[in-house]
Amino acid sequence: MQRIIEFKKKTFWSSQIDINALNNKIAALNKDGWFVKSIIPNLSLFGGIYSYTVLIELAK
Repeated sequence: MQRIIEFKKKTFWSSQIDINALNNKIAALNKDGWFVKSIIPNLSLFGGIYSYTVLIELAK
Protein backbone atom coordinates (compact mmCIF):
# COMPACT_ATOMS: atom_id res chain seq x y z
CA MET A 1 0.00 0.00 0.00
CA GLN A 2 1.25 3.49 -0.84
CA ARG A 3 0.26 6.92 0.42
CA ILE A 4 1.15 10.48 -0.42
CA ILE A 5 1.55 13.02 2.37
CA GLU A 6 2.35 16.71 2.23
CA PHE A 7 4.65 18.22 4.84
CA LYS A 8 4.30 21.98 5.43
CA LYS A 9 5.56 22.61 8.97
CA LYS A 10 7.69 25.77 9.10
CA THR A 11 10.30 26.83 11.63
CA PHE A 12 9.18 29.32 14.28
CA TRP A 13 11.60 32.12 13.36
CA SER A 14 11.54 31.90 9.56
CA SER A 15 9.34 30.84 6.69
CA GLN A 16 11.55 27.86 5.83
CA ILE A 17 10.40 24.25 6.09
CA ASP A 18 11.46 22.63 9.37
CA ILE A 19 13.78 19.87 8.10
CA ASN A 20 14.31 18.49 11.62
CA ALA A 21 10.56 18.04 12.02
CA LEU A 22 10.41 16.35 8.60
CA ASN A 23 13.19 13.96 9.64
CA ASN A 24 11.35 13.19 12.89
CA LYS A 25 8.14 12.51 10.94
CA ILE A 26 10.00 10.15 8.60
CA ALA A 27 11.57 8.34 11.57
CA ALA A 28 8.12 7.89 13.15
CA LEU A 29 6.73 6.56 9.87
CA ASN A 30 9.66 4.12 9.61
CA LYS A 31 8.89 2.80 13.11
CA ASP A 32 5.29 2.18 12.00
CA GLY A 33 6.46 0.07 9.05
CA TRP A 34 6.40 2.73 6.32
CA PHE A 35 9.37 3.69 4.18
CA VAL A 36 9.93 6.70 1.96
CA LYS A 37 9.99 6.06 -1.78
CA SER A 38 10.45 9.67 -2.88
CA ILE A 39 10.44 13.25 -1.62
CA ILE A 40 9.57 16.10 -3.99
CA PRO A 41 9.88 19.79 -3.06
CA ASN A 42 6.91 21.98 -3.98
CA LEU A 43 8.08 25.37 -5.20
CA SER A 44 6.40 28.75 -4.96
CA LEU A 45 6.11 31.10 -7.91
CA PHE A 46 9.42 32.69 -6.90
CA GLY A 47 11.29 29.39 -6.51
CA GLY A 48 11.14 29.00 -2.74
CA ILE A 49 10.19 25.64 -1.23
CA TYR A 50 6.84 25.88 0.56
CA SER A 51 6.27 22.16 1.24
CA TYR A 52 7.40 18.64 0.43
CA THR A 53 5.34 15.84 -1.07
CA VAL A 54 6.40 12.49 0.33
CA LEU A 55 5.50 9.14 -1.24
CA ILE A 56 5.54 6.40 1.37
CA GLU A 57 4.96 2.68 1.10
CA LEU A 58 4.02 0.14 3.73
CA ALA A 59 6.77 -2.46 4.14
CA LYS A 60 5.69 -6.00 3.41
